[in-house]
Amino acid sequence: MAFEQHSFPHERRSLVADVRHQLISFIRSFTLLLYIVMGMAVVGVVMKFLGLTGGSFVFVFAMAVLMLLLLVQVGLSFFYIVSNVWLALLGAFSSFSLVAGLLALIFRYQNWFGWQVIFYAVVPLYLLVGLLLFLYLKRFRKLHEPLRNFFYLNLVIPFAFLLLLGLVSFLFSADRFNKEEDPVLEQSPIPIDRAAAEDTTGLWRTY
Repeated sequence: MAFEQHSFPHERRSLVADVRHQLISFIRSFTLLLYIVMGMAVVGVVMKFLGLTGGSFVFVFAMAVLMLLLLVQVGLSFFYIVSNVWLALLGAFSSFSLVAGLLALIFRYQNWFGWQVIFYAVVPLYLLVGLLLFLYLKRFRKLHEPLRNFFYLNLVIPFAFLLLLGLVSFLFSADRFNKEEDPVLEQSPIPIDRAAAEDTTGLWRTY
């Protein structure tokens, strides 16, 4: 009986360690997927900049998947960082703010109506997140490796990624990222009348 009583705590510790190992493994796979999708978003931006067909689809799809992953990360922040409440709250708030920032960038790069309203509404939230990340890093420099990896890989680097995309979106006009050629028109045997296409007076509508 004494042997059985001593075996229970050992089994409990073993179970907790196994669950923790599985959770860390899942977070690593999740983070890898996050970076793959971030790479897809960069590819989409490059395709849009070069005017390649399908660039807008790749960009919007990658950004939408990235937003979905960050929404999942909101919940993961509480589930994974149970030992550090402040970091869990910061992770959830930062992830949600990144989702809002990605949505604003989609509108900006696609030059959709109302992008200015969304973009400038998100900027204060983004700056607040940057300030909170800086203050947390300054106050809590020593974190255990899993929490430190989560802080940098899942919060700080995506924050810098969003900043980079935002800066690029203002270095070039929105038209620079929306110049895809229509392959149907390119292969059409009917020549395009440039004068009619550029006319704004309506005089060519009678033809």
